[in-house]
Amino acid sequence: MLWLALGLGLGLGVSLYIGWVVWPLEITENNPSTLQEEYRRDYTLLIAAAYWEDGDLEAARTRLAGVDQEDPAGWLLTLTVEHILSGRDELEIWQLVHLVNDLGLYSPAIDPYLPTVEARDVSQ
Repeated sequence: MLWLALGLGLGLGVSLYIGWVVWPLEITENNPSTLQEEYRRDYTLLIAAAYWEDGDLEAARTRLAGVDQEDPAGWLLTLTVEHILSGRDELEIWQLVHLVNDLGLYSPAIDPYLPTVEARDVSQ
């Protein structure tokens, strides 16, 4: 019985070592278009969060194109409006609106989140 337990333990240890160290699984060149709908939404939120941090509009456009929607801009705008109307996380809404606005997209739902421009008296 002791030899059986020792053999099973040794076999398990060797197989874990081979699987994790010698030949670990590496997934490369995965595309966001293979994600399920829920995870595509999460990925889009990550794109908006990254843009919020780095301000790289071209990188955001490239990442949005990877979502593999017919109309990536429309996808983003729809997601933003859905977030606003469902009362989701405020930071996520601000990040989405920031990206939507900088991409030149518009919906009346984003108005409360847009920066206000004060009218100046230029009659002087």
